Amino acid sequence: MIKILGISLLVALVILANTSLHSDAAVTYEKQEDSKYVKDRIVEPLKGKSGWWKYILRVCADDHSLGITEVVLSSDIETIYQGVNKVIPKGDCSVYGAVMKAKNGNTLGYKITQNHEATQKIIDSRQGKITGSSWSEIGRYKFILGYF
Repeated sequence: MIKILGISLLVALVILANTSLHSDAAVTYEKQEDSKYVKDRIVEPLKGKSGWWKYILRVCADDHSLGITEVVLSSDIETIYQGVNKVIPKGDCSVYGAVMKAKNGNTLGYKITQNHEATQKIIDSRQGKITGSSWSEIGRYKFILGYF
């Protein structure tokens, strides 16, 4: 029993570490610049630091409550995965952001994954359908949402 608990804890820690690590490889994500939920997108160079940028998103739930699983912030140099698992009540807003390394501020993009999208990908993966997803993405969603 203790052995199984120890292995489970180790697996959870590895997944958590992978969720919060920065990736040095540039990853192409769909840029949701037309997302109706993102009200403000702020991109500013960090003063005194060449190649570093402040990247801030303000996400608002205008027409209904909005369940957010993950926010992925990406540039031409790095990708940051923010496991959120939060519901934004109707009429409220939430702010996500990071200081990111990028050659150009125009390369900064984001991908917001809602709870229903992540849950559907988990269900599809259990049926052997992982079209458009990777196992690491499915693993992140399972960890963030607590599916084990």
